[in-house]
Amino acid sequence: MESVTKRKLTAEEIGRISEKAFGCGCAQFEELNEGWANSAYKLELADGRLAVLKVAAESEEGRMRCERGLMRTEVEVMRRIQALGTVPLPDIYSYDDSRTIVPCEYFLMENLTGTTYDKARDELSEEIRASIDTRLGGYFRQIHGIEGTEFGYYLPNTSNGPAWDDVFIALMHDVMQDGRDAEVELPMAYEELDAQLELCRDALREVKTPRLIHWDSWPGNVFVQDGQAHSLIDFERALWADPLMEYGFGKFGYSPAFEAGYKAADAAFAPNLPEGSERSQAVRRALYPMYLDLIMRVECDYRGFGSDHTQWAHDNLRDGWERFLQAEKSV
Repeated sequence: MESVTKRKLTAEEIGRISEKAFGCGCAQFEELNEGWANSAYKLELADGRLAVLKVAAESEEGRMRCERGLMRTEVEVMRRIQALGTVPLPDIYSYDDSRTIVPCEYFLMENLTGTTYDKARDELSEEIRASIDTRLGGYFRQIHGIEGTEFGYYLPNTSNGPAWDDVFIALMHDVMQDGRDAEVELPMAYEELDAQLELCRDALREVKTPRLIHWDSWPGNVFVQDGQAHSLIDFERALWADPLMEYGFGKFGYSPAFEAGYKAADAAFAPNLPEGSERSQAVRRALYPMYLDLIMRVECDYRGFGSDHTQWAHDNLRDGWERFLQAEKSV
């Protein structure tokens, strides 16, 4: 996806990065266009090795509040999950935030084989999809076993805190303030959205323990190969949050097999997840997808997305709002 936030590198800059990290130049490179925030390149090094380079913007000025510290978050979270030894991730070769080689953060990681699940899913049998979803449920339950000391963004932030109701509403308010700053017209009044958030406080308050979630764990961030979930990627938006906020539990979630795999893995942990009463869980599952819908609409004005995508994001938020109101009334 084209975005004004992406930093384009020259061949000379990529060559300098390759020399520092690997001790050899880059024979050729290809820009990877799937990402929405940071630039990414597939590198073929002079000695034949392959790697992927991810590059942040030179400055966070003009970024949304929820998009600060993305690259550092991604690197730290990946290293933390790799320490489990049970969740497949690409190896990180190096991370440089010195801005001495190029004027921006970057890191290099393993080049993955296979393809992303969103591209492969329609070509896979129902049985194989169920198998992949089951395995993914288990992987995410392991990630959710990592506990934090406060809710909120992965890195320290003034919005973070000990009470999930306060923190989740603060996360929403960050996006809403970005929308107000950019004069984004939403399909509902900002005040109306704020009032609905307040009505959900009791359900949010039942979540007591901050747990690590990927959050942006849609199928485009899952690599598959030979009918298996091969690797998870793109942890830049990881949060300390309620596990029910994970993509797999949302409106576009994977399948019943995902939740079955999650519950099967959950048997090895104590206490079991998710927290709260059934009614509380239903309210939260209706609420969380709207956070993503809101981000996808507001970010259009910050990244310079075209009118077609902006209209899609507006309509998606409107549909998500209506879905939330109907679900909230039914529980």
